Amino acid sequence: MKYIKGFDGLRAISILFVLLTHLGMYTQLPSASFLKTNFNLISGSTGVMIFFTISGFLITLLLLHEKRSFGRIQFASFFARRFLRLLPPLLLFYAGVLLLMHFNYLPERYLAVLLSFFYVYNFVPVSEYVGELGHTWSLAVEEQFYIIWPFILSVFRKIRWVVLFSVLLILICIGVKLLYKAPIYYKDTPYYLFDHFFPNRWFIPACLPIMVGSLTAIALFYKGTYLKKIVDVRFLLLFLLLFFAQLLFDGLSFVIIETLQPIAVSLILLWIYFNQESLIVRFLEFRLFSYVGKISYGLYVYQGLFLRTGPGGDLWIQKFPFNIILVFVTAVLSYHIIELPVLNYKKRFKPVKST
Repeated sequence: MKYIKGFDGLRAISILFVLLTHLGMYTQLPSASFLKTNFNLISGSTGVMIFFTISGFLITLLLLHEKRSFGRIQFASFFARRFLRLLPPLLLFYAGVLLLMHFNYLPERYLAVLLSFFYVYNFVPVSEYVGELGHTWSLAVEEQFYIIWPFILSVFRKIRWVVLFSVLLILICIGVKLLYKAPIYYKDTPYYLFDHFFPNRWFIPACLPIMVGSLTAIALFYKGTYLKKIVDVRFLLLFLLLFFAQLLFDGLSFVIIETLQPIAVSLILLWIYFNQESLIVRFLEFRLFSYVGKISYGLYVYQGLFLRTGPGGDLWIQKFPFNIILVFVTAVLSYHIIELPVLNYKKRFKPVKST
């Protein structure tokens, strides 16, 4: 697969949404301000949604190309590449968390670290939630997708069954989003999932934007010639309509908004893919912007240690402006000292033709 210009710029926008949210910048806005009233347009959750949609799109496109070129998906190579990409910054992050716990700078919550390390922190009980680890719920959702999706693409030989499975999963996610706030009655006593868990972060329904991105990649892979003919400025207008639907249609439920926004992001991904020399893509490829996108994974991982999932940490490293400075310094050093050398090693696990 070729490098797709513009995607690093989108990652930069996404991580800035996350960082600004966890810095608490939006809480400083006047209560009646436009940005605060429409917080979910520029929130950290929006940033994660964009990351998810891009991830589903790229991973699916990568796997489909591998399946076509080599006759099958080579699971061992795929998982090796994924772990080499994801684990090095995480290991450094966990080492920092464990050291702070060992020296009593953070509460000793080793079960929470264990849940996070094994990519199940999206299922963590509220009682085991740790602010420094809170952001790893999204890494868990992505990893669960990486484990499941290659097998789905391999098991279903006909792509229409993959499409049907994806659509069904999206509909289930929407259904769960409609129901998970409802009480569960036991012996006439109501119980609420949100009192004990974070059900919005469970794989279902959290995988909805990933699956939307995956479906978009399937459409591109199999109907790319047709899409190229119709992807024009109308896609940009449709993106704006869907992404900002809450501004145009008063009273939209949050479930509808959370469904429309990944679709909007998928439309912009297609537009960028087919308009690589456009002014918008050149803006997204601006050197500093693109660089922030390249180190966005490290920024996302390390910000948990310094920003937590919101302001209010007790350590000096979690106080502004030290926290945001340390996030960027750590991410830059990690990218050049750890991640780039590992990425070069990752090339050894490229898929090969069967003999």
